[in-house]
Amino acid sequence: MNKILSSRERVLTALDHKEPDRVPLDLGGYQSGITTIAYEKLKIQMGINRPTKISERNQQLAVIGEEVLKEFGIDTRYVFMKPSASWDPKEGSDEKSTWYFDEWGAQWKKPHTSFYYDPVGAPLKEATIEDLGHYHWPDPNEKSRFENVEKEAQAIYDAGYALGTTVSGVFEQAWYLVGLERIMIEIIENPSFVEALLDQVLVILSQQYSNFLEKVGQYLTLIEIWEDISSQQGPLTSPNIYRKIIKPRTRDLIQVIKSKTKAKVALHSCGSTSWAIEDFIEIGIQVLNPVQVSAAHMNTKELKKKYGDSISFWGGIDTQRVLPRGTTQEVEDEVKRRIDDLGEGGGYLLAPVHNIQPDVPPENIIAMYQTGLEYGRYHN
Repeated sequence: MNKILSSRERVLTALDHKEPDRVPLDLGGYQSGITTIAYEKLKIQMGINRPTKISERNQQLAVIGEEVLKEFGIDTRYVFMKPSASWDPKEGSDEKSTWYFDEWGAQWKKPHTSFYYDPVGAPLKEATIEDLGHYHWPDPNEKSRFENVEKEAQAIYDAGYALGTTVSGVFEQAWYLVGLERIMIEIIENPSFVEALLDQVLVILSQQYSNFLEKVGQYLTLIEIWEDISSQQGPLTSPNIYRKIIKPRTRDLIQVIKSKTKAKVALHSCGSTSWAIEDFIEIGIQVLNPVQVSAAHMNTKELKKKYGDSISFWGGIDTQRVLPRGTTQEVEDEVKRRIDDLGEGGGYLLAPVHNIQPDVPPENIIAMYQTGLEYGRYHN
């Protein structure tokens, strides 16, 4: 029987492809969080009476209380880089929607009938390569971004939890600036513009994350790059374009990150990503998130068999059908299946495929984590 480990030991053991005392559990990141509406319902179910705060604006994610995290046996905690104190979001609203501008100049809008903010204003939509040199880019050295983050990180580390963070990827940050439609056209018709844009974004992100990791890198267990490159059926671009234009910049960002921290590096990409897993491994990705099991070619048993010695898996509990519309028994069966498929020999961090949405019943959230705690125990 394995000894009982601290949360950080449990996560690190699993991500080193060894079996800890049980499968580690995750809740609370920007890809494994819970929306405020779902959290309100969960609090009522659990008898918790305190105000809900927002941790991430665009997805309307809640700050999850310690009583919930401890009740569910969650092994992870998070620290994030802060917005610059000089940033003016230029917020506004009317009878139809609320909006603001992010630090990069992109506009985000939430209709009053919607749960989320979506990118609607691309500041470089009509830009040329020459225009990139005159744009007002964020200052990556703005010190207010990093105030108190070291203190927060050390406190989590000292408490024995696995500390995670999420950072933007080069491609995803770039398309917010020009719009997804334009970048998908230009990456074929005018790749020199896209490469110039990606290179400019890479310079800023590299310096920004270097500064951030100088403060928290020694305490981190897991750092995730948010870089969606796939749809439900396959790659967003051709694999050749990905490998020629996007992959090298992701590799360069990973090298910067690894020069500042010994944390495991994860890549988050929704959709069908099996086509690119060998590419991820080649450029230094150690953990794949979110393992969207409802997407094409994402059979967890096959993924574990083919890639389980080289990469760990993080996520896997279906948020498209099972969590929102399944019975508690179906949720339990889903958790057991993913543990059976991905947990052998370690290499699995259990979490929902993506953030828990407003239509997920609280009973299913409770069933997911209770089953993970009980069924995820190793017996060697």
